Amino acid sequence: MFVHTLIVRFRDLDALNHVNNAVYLTYLEEARLAFSAEMGVDWSRFQQQGFVLARCEIDYRRPAVLGDMLRIELSVGAVGRSSFEFVYRITRVGDGQLIAEARTIQVCFDFIQNRPARLPDTWRAALARHQSHESVSSPCPASA
Repeated sequence: MFVHTLIVRFRDLDALNHVNNAVYLTYLEEARLAFSAEMGVDWSRFQQQGFVLARCEIDYRRPAVLGDMLRIELSVGAVGRSSFEFVYRITRVGDGQLIAEARTIQVCFDFIQNRPARLPDTWRAALARHQSHESVSSPCPASA
């Protein structure tokens, strides 16, 4: 499991003074990017071959508010030929309250050919090191 932490900023809030639902996508993205850097994604080559977000599901459990320190746990679920799944748990640091759970599917993509690409072996190995064997999520789409 990979862990990323962040602090809720004023700009993240909505009129009800809690984190707006759309901001959670950014929180997941921040965790994905931090994990990808650790995974060894070569950002200088990302324009040639990187990954795109194909699906996102978020279940909101409790509101997060200004100043909350959030812990985002990211684990790897199913890994396919060109796609891979991340499973997330967002909790509040301090009291451990569950804020949200999420799941995303990423597809390795060749931006030059404009089509899905086979997952590089180096990525596959890095994903395997963080793969959760407790995940009950569905496998990646067969087409991926």
